[in-house]
Amino acid sequence: MANPTFTSGTTSVADTATLICTLSAATTDGALITNTGSVTVYLGGPSVTSSGATAGYPLAENATLTLGSTGGNPHDLYGITASSTAGVAFIFPSS
Repeated sequence: MANPTFTSGTTSVADTATLICTLSAATTDGALITNTGSVTVYLGGPSVTSSGATAGYPLAENATLTLGSTGGNPHDLYGITASSTAGVAFIFPSS
């Protein structure tokens, strides 16, 4: 069995929707997303907001979320904060 290749990184998220990562079609094992900041990050698509009807999934400070498989389709993951900035780390198998 070949060793898997991983895609990882950290993105700084502020109070405008920011692309965190693109989960590739090869991401069949899911991904780990960690808020390394001190404020909540709201996760979603490119129109994600921190409140109201389009508020994203809240990822609290220092919390980690496991995202399931993308089903073989690439997906962009965005984040936003209500104020301030937060780092968001991610890792997922890319092949």
